[in-house]
Amino acid sequence: MSYFLGVDMGTSSIKATLLNDRGEILLTERLPVELICPGEGMYEVDAVKTWWNGFVAICRKIQSRADLSSVRAVCVSSVCGSFVPVDADFNPLYNAILYGIDTRALKQIAFLNEKCGPDYLREHVGGVFNTHSIIPKILWLKEHCPEVYDQCRYFVASNNFVTARLTGEARWDYPTAAGARLVDFPTMGTLEEVLAGNGLHPEKIPSFDWPLATLGEVTRAAAEETGLSVGTAVVVGACDINSEAMAIGAINPGDLVVVYGSTISTLLTVDRFLTLSGFNPGVSVLEGSYRLGAASSAGARSVAWVDEIVGKDYRLDPEEGPTGIIMLPYIDGARTPFHNPHASGVFFGLRRTNQKSDLYRAAREALGFEVAATVDKLSSVYPVPKTIKAMGGMANDHALMQIISNVTGMSQQVYQGIDASYGAALFAMGSELPLSEINDLPGVRKFRQPSATFTPDEAIHGLYQPLSEKYQRLYASLLELF
Repeated sequence: MSYFLGVDMGTSSIKATLLNDRGEILLTERLPVELICPGEGMYEVDAVKTWWNGFVAICRKIQSRADLSSVRAVCVSSVCGSFVPVDADFNPLYNAILYGIDTRALKQIAFLNEKCGPDYLREHVGGVFNTHSIIPKILWLKEHCPEVYDQCRYFVASNNFVTARLTGEARWDYPTAAGARLVDFPTMGTLEEVLAGNGLHPEKIPSFDWPLATLGEVTRAAAEETGLSVGTAVVVGACDINSEAMAIGAINPGDLVVVYGSTISTLLTVDRFLTLSGFNPGVSVLEGSYRLGAASSAGARSVAWVDEIVGKDYRLDPEEGPTGIIMLPYIDGARTPFHNPHASGVFFGLRRTNQKSDLYRAAREALGFEVAATVDKLSSVYPVPKTIKAMGGMANDHALMQIISNVTGMSQQVYQGIDASYGAALFAMGSELPLSEINDLPGVRKFRQPSATFTPDEAIHGLYQPLSEKYQRLYASLLELF
């Protein structure tokens, strides 16, 4: 029996899925992740302690339950837009800097956007730099930690930090690099003009490759540390939302994926290169396909923040109408489509009759308003399907999913029991099988069946529609105050 291993390095946990050659899940494992916050708006991870040692630990946990020597290929996915500077031996020189929640490089973002200009950036990288972009953070490192920059051989993506230590090969995957504003779309190469023009070295950015390509093989040193066999194939992979799309087979033009995690991530696969202000355009999993991506400020982080204040012991009834309260969930600043780190959280429409339970529900209604606003903007440039393919931890809350469908007026197919690590395992399987054969495997067909479907209550949706419109106007009315 051949096995295929997928590991996902998430914001809050490391997850692993082991598949057999029928695409069936043999086992899963999970380990917690520890974030480091060295300053206001700064989010980091100790790349060795958390990512590499976590990968090793999860391999050893799997080894206690299954034969790792039967693993034919491995793939790692992880948080998009996160990176770490390493030396020639892939030893970190600084903590890994995380994605758009890290806002340390605001000065550098403003500088680069003004210097390059919106027209140039739209043509070459799909839009202006934002807190999810990596080049401004590299410039921040060069300015604040010049010794780190000088000693750095590569800036590697979070998933490639692990796969580089497995194989000795550094390479970004196209979807992650494009989402982080590293790919020059006219050439599909590194954004050399911007890098070199600002005193940065293009050769410090590894080359790009497609998610299903084979990066290399597990070295003897890595095999001794992880328990994997020497020569095990290592696949390039992609960041988490692309792996989640792969998990449910939603990688074709017209597929709309929403992942309800720490933040809400949205991925619309399209058949041509498109740009949309405030969104991350780029390439998708398959060569010749493209995507428009969004990373919201709403999600488990904003909901948990409210729950800490008002409590958690409230019943969520999806058959109730709207609270009338609009929450802007910008407690960490606004992300897609505004990309305004100065924005803040707002409750609008409070009345003396409101109770804590109303704020609890309003925090969840805000997720629906955010998805509705995202879909509304996407539909201005490309036909959006009426059904969302939903994943993520919060998608397990059926009452919440029904409320979001009521708010948005969209159906949702929820997929449970699989996550980005399952998609990564399917990428690993791609080292031996064409995608068409993978899709037909009995285990894959089984796990790609939605566990639940939610359709909107049209009467309740009608009550939410004017509130959705107010939600989209509220930010603009407060922009000057922010």
